[in-house]
Amino acid sequence: MATEKQITMDTDWGAKGAQLTGAQVQAFIKGQLQSLHDKDATLQSQLNNLNSDLGDANPQLQAATDGCFVTYHRKSDNWPLAVPHWKWPALEQAGEVADGVLVLIDGQAPIIVAPTQTNLKWSKNAIAVNADTGGDYSKAYVDYTGKTRTAAIMANGVELFGENEEEWTQYAPAWCNAYDRSYNKGDEAGTMIGIGAGKWWLPSIAELLTIWKHKYAINLCLSVISGASQLSESWYWSSTEGSATNAWYLSLIDGTLNYWRGKVQYSYYVRAVAAFH
Repeated sequence: MATEKQITMDTDWGAKGAQLTGAQVQAFIKGQLQSLHDKDATLQSQLNNLNSDLGDANPQLQAATDGCFVTYHRKSDNWPLAVPHWKWPALEQAGEVADGVLVLIDGQAPIIVAPTQTNLKWSKNAIAVNADTGGDYSKAYVDYTGKTRTAAIMANGVELFGENEEEWTQYAPAWCNAYDRSYNKGDEAGTMIGIGAGKWWLPSIAELLTIWKHKYAINLCLSVISGASQLSESWYWSSTEGSATNAWYLSLIDGTLNYWRGKVQYSYYVRAVAAFH
């Protein structure tokens, strides 16, 4: 069987069109479409590489992070790392799991903001654990002691939350303390990767102010983490106590902070934080 002559863009259609078979025309069209597809794939790859290079080299794009990065513990060795939000989707697709959003704080240790939140009361009973801030705004603004405050609160869990420990997570400090982003690596040793329960805490009021300051950049990072929820334009509890009956809380709408609402009566949003290590 004779092989049909291949046609090209240089073919004289006017002179030879009548001699072309349907198979030749189909093969020609298929070849042109495949060529366009290959060019499109090559261009997309070049654009992706360019975006990655710009993220590394352009100071303006780096500044756009506002000191906020997606952080994770590398699956291969459980080493803590952080990357700009535009680099996270590829890492997640490769199997990495985000701990949350790393926020750098001037003069203080950075914090990791949890990917999800809830809405709870502060405690079951009106008892003061450490109400040294009282109603003093000047003290509240510089209180970065959320970790130690939450630890002290948990040490008094029975008095604050009741005798049934299974019900403690119905209240803000205990929910944060029990927060867990760890997962099983799947190896023979059953290695756990990430930040597990007991390493998270209810942020103090100054730590919450930091979250409010960076809320747009934090939400941008949260938007690329699967299953994450955005920070809400609403009130959030802190671990900073005002008295036996009250605790400080902050509005992520405009940064307003108050301390006169009751721990037992009111439910506000709760977002756990952790250390970067």
